[in-house]
Order: sequence, then C-alpha cells, then structure tokens
Amino acid sequence: MPVSPPKDKRSKILDVALQLFNDIGYHETTLDEVAKQADIAKGTLYLYFKSKDDLFIQCMIDGSEKWMTRAREIIGGPDGIRDRLRKLVQLQIDVFTRNGPMIQQFILRKRATSHDSALARRMMKKMRERLEFFAVFFKEGIESGEFSDTLSPMQMAIIFHQVFDLNMKFQLFDVPTLTADRCSDVLLSLFSSGKRPKK
Repeated sequence: MPVSPPKDKRSKILDVALQLFNDIGYHETTLDEVAKQADIAKGTLYLYFKSKDDLFIQCMIDGSEKWMTRAREIIGGPDGIRDRLRKLVQLQIDVFTRNGPMIQQFILRKRATSHDSALARRMMKKMRERLEFFAVFFKEGIESGEFSDTLSPMQMAIIFHQVFDLNMKFQLFDVPTLTADRCSDVLLSLFSSGKRPKK
C-alpha cells in the first residue's frame, strides 16, 4: 500500500498555486513554476493533483473551505443578526480583495469548460452547499422578524454573494467599489423588515 505524502506539502503547493493564479493568471501559470516555487519535483506535484485544472479547482475548494470555517464561527456567534451580517460582509470583502482575480478566472473557465467535468460539478456542489448554509442564516433572520419574508432565504443567500460580484464588475469598468459598510447598508436596506425583532 503506497504511503500518502505529508499534508503540509499539499498545503504549500496550494498556497504557491493560489498566489501564481492570482498574480499572473491561469494561462501563464505552469505546473513547472508551481513545483519550482513550492521547492518540489514536478513528479511530486502529480501525487496530489492530476492536472493544472485539478490544481486550479482545488485552490478554489480549499479557499472556500477556509472561508466557510470562519463563516460558521460568525454565524454561530452570540451577536445579533445584523451584527453577524456585517461581519460576514467584511469576511466576504476580505476574500474578494485577496482572491478576486482567481474567482473571476473560475467564472470564465466554468463558461469555457464542459459542464460534465467532474471537477466543475464538485465545485458547483460546494457552491450550492454554501448557499444552502447561508439560507439557514437568512431564515433565522426572517423568523426573528429582523428580515422581511419578501425574498426566500435562498434568494437572500444568492443576493448576498452577488453583491460582491458587483464589486468585481465595478473594478472592470473603473467604477468606485462598495466598502464593507456600504455593502452591509445595501443588504440591510434590502432585507430588513422594518419591524422590531421578536423577543
């Protein structure tokens, strides 16, 4: 039975690849360069990732899982719904500031690649799980009376994520982006019921 390579090496490969994908883009990033900067043999890289596509998707999944860990901490925290929403907005802004180019590349590559791809399906499954997780948070807000029931919890979860896609489009057209506070204000204005929360 083959011995699995140490996990810290996999993490280093992902860190290096994420930096390269963000800095120079998918097409300019090569597995040779990833291996060189991770200080490993190219053959070792293939012990973890089958291809550049595989590595790219794994970077997205890894980043998403780290983000979700922090999101769970915020949602499970003691703050009120509005304060937790503000913290989630700040977290999302931080992720998009750091990984915006990578996210844009994923969206473009998803359009260009087959929807039958196992990796693309896996990423879409992760995205759906994340939306469903956030829908539970928005359902809590509706049930507490702080959020309106005009939109469904799933619609609210999708809108929450789309607000940050807007910032990428604003950057594309050289329009000022929304700050974390402004994003929070826009979302609260859209979601709020205007009623006092239920006790």
